[in-house]
Amino acid sequence: MPVDMSFKDFSNFLKNKASNINDTLEKTIQLCCEKVRSDIQESMAKTPRDMSKTYYTNNKTTPHHPSLPDNPPAPDTGNLRESIRYEIHNEKKEVYGIIGSTQKDPDYATYTEYGTSKMAPRPWLRPAMRKNNDWIRRSIAKAVADTFKENEK
Repeated sequence: MPVDMSFKDFSNFLKNKASNINDTLEKTIQLCCEKVRSDIQESMAKTPRDMSKTYYTNNKTTPHHPSLPDNPPAPDTGNLRESIRYEIHNEKKEVYGIIGSTQKDPDYATYTEYGTSKMAPRPWLRPAMRKNNDWIRRSIAKAVADTFKENEK
């Protein structure tokens, strides 16, 4: 059923949709970031450790058994795991999220993710993003589609 609408009405309709989509996307991206963060933290808690190796932390009394290479880092203090944060930005023409670590030593998160010449990588961010990639895409597509369906009623 065709709708008779003036150019001004159509322009206002699109502006309203754009505003609604940004609000919906902000909520959806927040949900996606929370899921990725939760998966990262869970993967660190459940990472397999190399029990054949023992290192001692700074206080020289707490043993550390590192995670196996290519698995998330094994937590001792939990500082990295608890430093995983995200920010949502809702600007006029785009909505996006940033997720990462707020560790005071900015290189630590990078070293664990990519490794160094002395340590194999212990990736934690990229695997969580890959694991959730399809779910994130579906969630965003559904949120946009639902926004357009809302106003059709």
